[in-house]
Amino acid sequence: MHWSSLRFWLAIVPLCLGAETTLAQYADWSGDSRSATESNNPYEPIQPLPPTDVFPQKSPLYEPLDPTSAVRQANAVIPPELDEMPYDVQMEGGLTLNEDEIFRTRPVLATSKPGVLQSVTTDSTWIAGSGDNIGMTDVLGTITLGFPAPTIESPVIVTPGFGMHFLVGPASIDAPPTLYDAFVTTRYLRPVNERWGLILSGTAGYYSDFKQQNSDAFRPSAMAIATYNWNKQWQLLGGVVWLNRDDFDVLPILGLVWTGENRKLELTFPRPRYSQLWDYGPGYEDWWYITGELGGGTWSVQRADGSNDLLTISDYRAIVGFERRRDGGGKSFIEFGYVFGRKFEYKNEPFTLDMNDTVMIRSGWWF
Repeated sequence: MHWSSLRFWLAIVPLCLGAETTLAQYADWSGDSRSATESNNPYEPIQPLPPTDVFPQKSPLYEPLDPTSAVRQANAVIPPELDEMPYDVQMEGGLTLNEDEIFRTRPVLATSKPGVLQSVTTDSTWIAGSGDNIGMTDVLGTITLGFPAPTIESPVIVTPGFGMHFLVGPASIDAPPTLYDAFVTTRYLRPVNERWGLILSGTAGYYSDFKQQNSDAFRPSAMAIATYNWNKQWQLLGGVVWLNRDDFDVLPILGLVWTGENRKLELTFPRPRYSQLWDYGPGYEDWWYITGELGGGTWSVQRADGSNDLLTISDYRAIVGFERRRDGGGKSFIEFGYVFGRKFEYKNEPFTLDMNDTVMIRSGWWF
């Protein structure tokens, strides 16, 4: 009995010491009431996760939003006029998920940044030319600033920009070598109620070859769109855009937008678009898309004889593109297009050149 008891205590003492050592790892050694995390103790017991809308509120990806709410702040703009429309109309999305859905649905990227500076963009377009066709290389840069008016739900977005268009063609055609765009676009996004939204946009631009001063080079334009959020997937829109171009002065804007989880269809005139997600990861999404657009513009230029004239270049474009969207509204993209219906026209001393169909490549980077 004596040896049996001794063997019992010899066995129990190491177990007690081991248990005390183990418990000491979880104890608060600082002697105060701070938590283990505050005292840099790495052995804090795991706590149950609090309720969440995919991400906690302190996460940069947290962006709760009722999908039926009115239009909010949009991405940066490719100025001016019609190129604004797809980015102004799109809504910032947000999903509130339960625990079963949280592991099979991708995070929602924020389409805007905190603070005044929203984006810095640059893109370049190359349109092939040969024979009597005029080729063009376009370079464009913009900066977009956002200001609450009076809240971030109804912001004023100001986008100054500068573009250059380099023309290459036969010597027999009286064409300026370089055209310039200098402009400021101001937009106001106003949610009227849970269903209705309003987008107002105005551009003050100077479009010229900078050879001499001319009042015709100053060309304002404007756009107004009303949006109606029918439900979580369908959105209706209608409005008008004043292009103030010699070929197209005023155009209606009509259409509807369907938004799915991995794709988006914009049946809109004059810029339809279909886009589909094909990959995503932490902080980015990869999309491919097909779209159509109206290209060209009107510039005040100096002819070879020294006289002033208005030059209008117009075309239609069918485009296939690939883009990587990043959290906060940034993206990079490349597009390949077929350009048709091309015209080169002077107004004061009438001259029209119908050019053959050609191809284009455009790429860009948005911060």
